[in-house]
Amino acid sequence: MAGKTPKSAPSIYTLISPPSQPESLQIFVKKTLLDELVRLCLDALPHKAFGLVGCVDIYHPRSLYPCSTNLRNTPEWKPVFESYGEFYRDPDLGFVISPGEVNVVLQTMDSRGESFGGVFHSHRYLRAQPTVIDIALSSDPGLLSFIISVANPAAPEIGIFRLSGGEYQTVGIVEC
Repeated sequence: MAGKTPKSAPSIYTLISPPSQPESLQIFVKKTLLDELVRLCLDALPHKAFGLVGCVDIYHPRSLYPCSTNLRNTPEWKPVFESYGEFYRDPDLGFVISPGEVNVVLQTMDSRGESFGGVFHSHRYLRAQPTVIDIALSSDPGLLSFIISVANPAAPEIGIFRLSGGEYQTVGIVEC
């Protein structure tokens, strides 16, 4: 076998591609990071996975920072989620990361020479596309939203989006 390059394992996920647009944003993501992202979301089942994404720059995500504090069911946030309809009355749908946890992760990113590039989360019942609540609660149009659908755990989907002004743009994913 000397001199042969081992083949990488086939992907167990599908990447969501944007419609062809010449000025579409593309990011370059290592296969190992995509594999880790899917693994985190599958391992969290039957619950939601969520966290932050550290980047070299907006085009090159490098690290995932799973988070565990979820303020979704606090008196401040529960009515917000439930105002989006019956689907969001389930207390395990949606997430709001505590500011304290975000600050700890941002300090870690800074110490590693990374920038805050986005947020990731799983969709356990829906496709890998932003929901109305994902769009409404997005806080910074400069951040990317990594959505992983594990509605079919045997065939996860990964989509990356820029959320802004009540709309979203699908970001092209170049696997490297």
